[in-house]
Amino acid sequence: MAVDLGHRLAERAASFLPARGETRDRWLSALQLAPVTVFLLVFLVAPLGIFFVYSFWVTRSHTLVAEWSIGQYTEALTDSVWRDLLRNTFVIALLTATVTVVIAYAFAHALRFHLRRYQEILLFLVLIALFSGYLVRIYAWRTILGNEGIINQALIRIGIVEEPLSFLLFSRSAAILVLVNFLVPLAILPIYGALQNVRDEEVEAARDLGASAAAAFRKVTLPLAWNGVFVSFAIAFIIAAGDYVTPQLVGGTSGAMIGRAIANQFGVTFEWPRGAALAFLTLGIVLATLAVLRAGSARLVR
Repeated sequence: MAVDLGHRLAERAASFLPARGETRDRWLSALQLAPVTVFLLVFLVAPLGIFFVYSFWVTRSHTLVAEWSIGQYTEALTDSVWRDLLRNTFVIALLTATVTVVIAYAFAHALRFHLRRYQEILLFLVLIALFSGYLVRIYAWRTILGNEGIINQALIRIGIVEEPLSFLLFSRSAAILVLVNFLVPLAILPIYGALQNVRDEEVEAARDLGASAAAAFRKVTLPLAWNGVFVSFAIAFIIAAGDYVTPQLVGGTSGAMIGRAIANQFGVTFEWPRGAALAFLTLGIVLATLAVLRAGSARLVR
């Protein structure tokens, strides 16, 4: 009996140990992930950590001094200039992401359910738009919205206005318009991919049970595609919040955003601690906003 008990205990202990094949697979998986992990640690985590430390330092005579202080954060939160820039950035990013997702969803939905014959050519055009030059598009919009642009000249010739509408360019609306134009192709692809999970039979079953088109969309289509919708929103929101080229070229004073100010801290003024603090505050606002929206939207689409 003692021998049998020993065998049973040995078998029991062996059951908790991974098989030799499983151990080998784990090591292979770890080796495959190692290059990506090292790359992220070296080029993402380490720089972020360094700049996070810098955000608590100070500068004297354009020289970084390792003197710990939270003054950069308190200044950013109490100074009206930085608060207004952060608020404007948040508003522009939120409006841009919302408009982008609405347009992208409408296009992806039509592509998935109504334009199946043209899916390949339309997706090809979306991919072409992704690779078009960003600066080229910005300057194209400057040409369209400027005083000598197509819109102003058409309005003058029709007789609707006598003078060019100066608010079309160098405004918050111009910054949002250009950002939406850039981000819509990026937002289409995740939504279109998510809509592939929606089967026609599920929508038809909802309609057969008496649901209206709006109810079928709200109860069937949107919940199944929601992950793609949220991913598109997050992409648009993050890119818009961090952009500084568009506000500089078409935003004017009302379209000014925090990205340009952060870049100036690292270049013109050499206030790296302030720039790092502003960058991490912006990052915190973006992540907190996405977390709140994710939690709230999860309840709405249940």
